[in-house]
Amino acid sequence: KARKKVPITAQRNNTGTHFKRSSAETARLIRRFHVLNKELAKCQQSNNPTDRTREKAIVEEMDRMGGIDWYQKASQLGQSKTRGGDSSKWLVKVLKEHCKESMDTATKPLHVLDVGAVAPDNYKPYSSWIKAKPIDLNPQDLAIEKQDFLTMPITSDKFDVVCLSLVVNFVGDPKDRGKMLIQTRNFLPPLSDTNRLHYLFLVLPLPCVNNSRYMSHEHLLTMMKSIGYTNCIKHHFSNKLAYYLFELTETPVTKKLDWKKKILPGREGGERNNFSVVME
Repeated sequence: KARKKVPITAQRNNTGTHFKRSSAETARLIRRFHVLNKELAKCQQSNNPTDRTREKAIVEEMDRMGGIDWYQKASQLGQSKTRGGDSSKWLVKVLKEHCKESMDTATKPLHVLDVGAVAPDNYKPYSSWIKAKPIDLNPQDLAIEKQDFLTMPITSDKFDVVCLSLVVNFVGDPKDRGKMLIQTRNFLPPLSDTNRLHYLFLVLPLPCVNNSRYMSHEHLLTMMKSIGYTNCIKHHFSNKLAYYLFELTETPVTKKLDWKKKILPGREGGERNNFSVVME
């Protein structure tokens, strides 16, 4: 029996507070949840007793906010048509305009793994040539499979495109961010299969690449090349987001990865953020 959906405006968290639909409130909730999630990851890695106390306080604050359930609801509103729509539209446009030769020879439908999906039907308008599998840690719809991408079993099922739209930045631990990017290779077809695509669609908040001490656009491209994504088919910076479509062209098996958290030259300054990706 299908679960009846309760309108978002009628829902309350465990403190009895209504979920608010305003763009300012949803943006505030998302920002605060990201800050707490990163701090939580640091506390969980620490052996300091003080951090255990702080960890408990963070979890309690997240719970008062409504937890990941409310974060997902805010994300749903953030990708609504009235607030700019979802990132799948950019991907589809780039596939049509910049990947024509590959698309002409690729087996249809294209299989897309939509990681961290907040809606199950982002690719429904393109169902004649795209078949999407939406997954998420905390699905907001029964059509989205509950799955942790970092621990997702590797099977013979492969996808032409793996989508990480506003997913990597949500992960609090920089090492897990690196693992997530490396993990994408396990769900793409073998490079010998020339009838399939080997694409990674990555979306990050723009400040992650233009205002971080530890990350820049150029640094990200170099890092992605080191794990086989040597071809950046297209990138685009909007007012708030950085969009990338990468192609996996080689699968390094002996190359040692040693991307540490280091301040990049010229990126010092207290006004910058601490977004980073670590690969080992």
